[in-house]
Amino acid sequence: MTFRSFAQRSSTFHLRYLVLAVIAIYIFNCLFNIADFKPSNFKPFPTDFKPTHYIKSHEFRFTNLSAHPVSGKQTVLVLTLVRDRESWGGDRSFSDFLDIVQGFDYPMSNINLGVLASDKKEFKAITDYIKQLPGDKNPFRQIHVILREKDAGISREDRKAENVQRDRRRLIARLRNYLLYTTMSDEDSVLWIDSDMVRIPNDLLGRMIDSGKDVITTATRSGLSGGFIDLNAWVGERTKPSAEEQATIEQGGIFVPGPKSVKSTHELQGEFEELDSVGATVLFVRGEVHREGVAFTTNYIIGAGWKYEGYDGIESEGLCYVAGFLGYKCWGMPHAIAEHSEN
Repeated sequence: MTFRSFAQRSSTFHLRYLVLAVIAIYIFNCLFNIADFKPSNFKPFPTDFKPTHYIKSHEFRFTNLSAHPVSGKQTVLVLTLVRDRESWGGDRSFSDFLDIVQGFDYPMSNINLGVLASDKKEFKAITDYIKQLPGDKNPFRQIHVILREKDAGISREDRKAENVQRDRRRLIARLRNYLLYTTMSDEDSVLWIDSDMVRIPNDLLGRMIDSGKDVITTATRSGLSGGFIDLNAWVGERTKPSAEEQATIEQGGIFVPGPKSVKSTHELQGEFEELDSVGATVLFVRGEVHREGVAFTTNYIIGAGWKYEGYDGIESEGLCYVAGFLGYKCWGMPHAIAEHSEN
């Protein structure tokens, strides 16, 4: 057999099987109607699907090109959440918050600001204020303002009620995490400040940085002479649910852990005291800690199962729980007292 005749016979053979293969695929598609099941169509949800919690966000960024960080000093990202105008406390506003930050004995050019507002009017008020600031009145490297229209539907007066804490603190955790991950870039540290704080020691930021500690909070009281209020910062042991209470939790019920052998920050004595949990009225976190996944937990993680959440350790309280398993420690500064708005 010549090479030419062999090649012709091989081509005829391959063509025959190619035609048979095409016919087989056509018949298979007709029988099983799988034409629509292409890899590109494998999507978990329809293309126009959006989760019920989906919210459009708007952002405003201001960069001060004339602000140059001081060499040898850490850069710090100062973050705060604000629901609406009332969140600043009393008749205060964003400008009062700026006064607190600018009161720190620390180079302002080493500080970036991040603010998340949940109200359009307040977002506009903040951004309008920034736009009209003279250059010498805006020493920060960058200010990043986010509008995230999400609200738990809980009034300011009812925000401390036990039955709303799960929804309230879950939302706060989500907003904190969104603000953190949207604004954080190369900063060495993050300082969280509640929007309605009215006074913080001027040397606090420097002391926190110089300590070299991972996570630090202060003692916080209401006004100049009010009682101490940040009870989410503590060390010790809290009560646990009974078997019957645990069954209720697994069905979506509420259990509020009480202090079994707990001391709050202001009840401790040293300059720095190790804590099991922190609040976030004034909260310092080394950048590395946040970057490794230590954030604000969005559910009660203590006592949780795969199908239900637990009864403790949500938001800032869960932050230390996560940090501890990565080898980081949380600390309180009992004698560094910050003041919260009485309103």
